Amino acid sequence: MCETEYLGNIVSGATGANTGSLSHWVRGMQLTRGTALHRTFLVAFLAVALAGCSSDPDRRKLKYLSSGEAYFNAGKYREAVIQFRNAVRLDPRFATAHSRLGEGYLRLGNSEAAYGEFMEAAALDPKDTGAQLHLADLLISRRQFDQAQSAAQAVLKSDPANDRAHAILGEKFVLTRDGANALREFQEAIDLAPQQVEHYAALSAVYLSAGQAAQAEAVSRKAVEANPKSVDAHVSLGQFYFSQDRLSEAEAEMRQASELDPGAILPRVFWARILVRAGKPSDAERLYQGIKTIAPDDPEAYQALGQFYVSTGQKEKAAAEFRILMTSKPRDASVKMSLVEVLIDLNRIQEAAALEQQVMSIRPDSPRVLLSNGRILLAEGKRQEAVSALEKAVQADPQSAIAYYLLGVAQRTLRMSDLAKASFTRALALSPGMTEAQAALASLTVAAGDNDEALRLAAAALQARPGLPLAQLANAQALLATGNPQQAEAALQDLLKQDPTSLPALAQLLNVYMVQGKTAQAVERIAGLVQQNPRNAGLHFLLALGYFNLKDLDKSESSLKQAIALDPKTPQAYSLLGNIHLARGAVDSAKQDFRQAIAANPHNLSNYLVLEAQYEREGNWEEAKKLCEEAHEIDPESAVAAGSLAVLYLDHGGDVNLALSLAQRVKQKMPRSPLAADTLGWAYYKLGSFDSAVAQLRESVKEAPNNAMFGFHLGMAYWADRQPDAARGTLQKALQDDPRSPFAANIRETLGRVAAGTR
Repeated sequence: MCETEYLGNIVSGATGANTGSLSHWVRGMQLTRGTALHRTFLVAFLAVALAGCSSDPDRRKLKYLSSGEAYFNAGKYREAVIQFRNAVRLDPRFATAHSRLGEGYLRLGNSEAAYGEFMEAAALDPKDTGAQLHLADLLISRRQFDQAQSAAQAVLKSDPANDRAHAILGEKFVLTRDGANALREFQEAIDLAPQQVEHYAALSAVYLSAGQAAQAEAVSRKAVEANPKSVDAHVSLGQFYFSQDRLSEAEAEMRQASELDPGAILPRVFWARILVRAGKPSDAERLYQGIKTIAPDDPEAYQALGQFYVSTGQKEKAAAEFRILMTSKPRDASVKMSLVEVLIDLNRIQEAAALEQQVMSIRPDSPRVLLSNGRILLAEGKRQEAVSALEKAVQADPQSAIAYYLLGVAQRTLRMSDLAKASFTRALALSPGMTEAQAALASLTVAAGDNDEALRLAAAALQARPGLPLAQLANAQALLATGNPQQAEAALQDLLKQDPTSLPALAQLLNVYMVQGKTAQAVERIAGLVQQNPRNAGLHFLLALGYFNLKDLDKSESSLKQAIALDPKTPQAYSLLGNIHLARGAVDSAKQDFRQAIAANPHNLSNYLVLEAQYEREGNWEEAKKLCEEAHEIDPESAVAAGSLAVLYLDHGGDVNLALSLAQRVKQKMPRSPLAADTLGWAYYKLGSFDSAVAQLRESVKEAPNNAMFGFHLGMAYWADRQPDAARGTLQKALQDDPRSPFAANIRETLGRVAAGTR
């Protein structure tokens, strides 16, 4: 009797998303064709080899291989993988089993495991062209282009007429922007295998990307002429027409493809998309409903209607559809994730979180699950946890532009500006058309002081998507920063026409009006909105901010308390309350407010720095240093926190070498800042490097010639560097600029020593 078959565990968590330029359906045709010939050979071979059952390891491994083939052909890929793995365990050098195991992993979406198996198969049997070609495909998806080219060329060396190898080379050349060679390789693939539609589709795509639409159309037509009964050929031509907005011709091709195969899903899905573009959503909806009945067990088919509702903004209908599917397809985790994503969009966060936890318990490393987890944590205000989840999401799928974008959003909420900028930049590199990332970068660039670049980024985003709120807001911020408040106001008014209660737009408008001296006008507008929306905590907060700027502290506090009553987590509420108490002279109450603000939002550095400034006024240097140290620990990249801490160490006791290091980092981040130059120069002075101190401090005085502190520091450095005349002139000017400055007594004392020539 044969040994009982061992059933191992299968890991299939990776998505195996294809990052190449060819469409998913083209790759699907390649995969199907690549395994068919291999399967024919194996069936004939195994019919002889497996005539009996024996304890002979060679016969047992062939039995496992045969069993795996049967499962594979029946579409039972998990069971097939188990059997192929059994064969490999019996003989780790069984190249065919490694190759078939790789194909099984591909069907399960585990491209990483497939890559390892094809590597092993190719090493064990260099003549296995199937393994070599699969390996080349995966190398391209990993962007290892030179290795992919070597694998494809190795196949062509032994089989010059291998059309798939030429097609893989063509794709490599597309991704490395070598259009001429890509055209040559795809044409060679067509010449070798004119019945393979995917080669025509790839060649057409190259022509289209080069702006040669006529050539692209000619190639797509040739595919239909060579394969008139091919569903894929008609779909490819229809896709071309769709890309050119020739909708009636595109619809005709999809209709013909559907008639050729009544059970085909792909042409019907594209047909429905064409109907949506043509403004016929009801017809598209009926077509999607029909797709469900044609292939009730095909996930792409039965989820198509729900995804249609999502893409057309019908989120409630999408949620209802996915709930129905959860009942009929309880084991399909992707249905649950689709519902999670819709619930997040509908702001039903608790419901989404509960469902997402069910999926996470099964697929904790899924990029899609990690991405949704990050979105949920962001919505719940758990910013640090959101950053951690989204960092895992980009590690799981480094090619996901949306994951990098959301990571940037989370980092920005924690004031991690440099990290957020890097994440948004990466998102744009992966998806150059992601206007949200452009707008977010524009906003960060305004904060960094590069207003011209901010205006460029905002304009690019608005050109791609006119009316995009994020881009309009960033544009207004940049216009205000460049001294154009009227233009900024006009941009904000346009934004508020779309959404009259947009809190970010109203906050920026309030800022614009304050600059123009029209705060009362802004307050009147916001007060009217509060009457219409009495339970909107954000509006009450903005009204409180407006009253504060009008110095009407009673009305400001009243509005603020209403905001807190409606939402105790209203951002910046306790910070504003602290400022109200400071304005009234209630310092102890203000301190409590800022402590409460820090507890509510520990990553907002401004609260630490305002409180630190109050302790400085009181001369409580130790408490001031503690607050600055906490702020610096939370955000080591903050130039303000680092600079303030450096000054405290230099003037009120601390590690001078650490102060120098902090000052150097601040100068790197703010190379044109006179305050940064002064801090660095003063650090050099404290360490006895007087010539370096003079160089930095002269720079600060040049940029701000009437600043008494800068002048005092430069005068002291000149005196220490044995330049008495320069010291005398600089100190006298500093005293003249501000006779009552905190440094006046020190200046007079030093001038006396300069006059006496004593040190």
